[in-house]
Amino acid sequence: MLQELRTWAKFKCFSRRPIYGAKNVIDCRWVIKYKWEIAATDAQASTSQQQKARKVIRARLTVRGFKDLEARNIDNYAGTSQRYSQRVLVSEAVCRGWDICTTDISKAFLQGVTYEELAAATGEPIREVNFMLPPGSVPVLRQVTGFENFNPITEVLHCDKPGTGLVDAPRCFSMKLAKITHQQGGLKSSSVDQELCMKHEQQHGSPKLTCLMAKHV
Repeated sequence: MLQELRTWAKFKCFSRRPIYGAKNVIDCRWVIKYKWEIAATDAQASTSQQQKARKVIRARLTVRGFKDLEARNIDNYAGTSQRYSQRVLVSEAVCRGWDICTTDISKAFLQGVTYEELAAATGEPIREVNFMLPPGSVPVLRQVTGFENFNPITEVLHCDKPGTGLVDAPRCFSMKLAKITHQQGGLKSSSVDQELCMKHEQQHGSPKLTCLMAKHV
């Protein structure tokens, strides 16, 4: 639980605010389960070396988004590449002799744009979402830097960006991912599928396709 709260704090998902005047206050719960955690290894390592896993207990903090007063009035669309886009990617990889790789972003829904960035990009009003921790979790929160004297009687936690369980978390992460791939990665979206991205580089005076990526959120 402490590790999860530190992760939320690291990604600046919440902050403290007085409970007086707070609107749209939601409760949350812990989802606890066993999980096999695979240690990262060198891609060139043998199969026996790659299969290093240990059984751990994972606690995920989940806001009960169905209690969000604005849940039905906000846009929550997050794109996923079409099946034909995935076929194009595989076809191009085979024709050009490319390797195909896939990656999963850990804690993705905690790494989206903030509500202020969302409002600036869309013109929508800044959302106000607050939540209270389950009973018994406050002593754990007080171990996180900046929350040592948190008082659940006079304070609530304010969502600076949507967290796990809120309906607009996928949309905000999709916007952040698009921003990174376009501005830092130099990829551009296809005109037929926004989630199929490609990169062209000048080679011998003409643009040449050097990368294809299909996104799934």
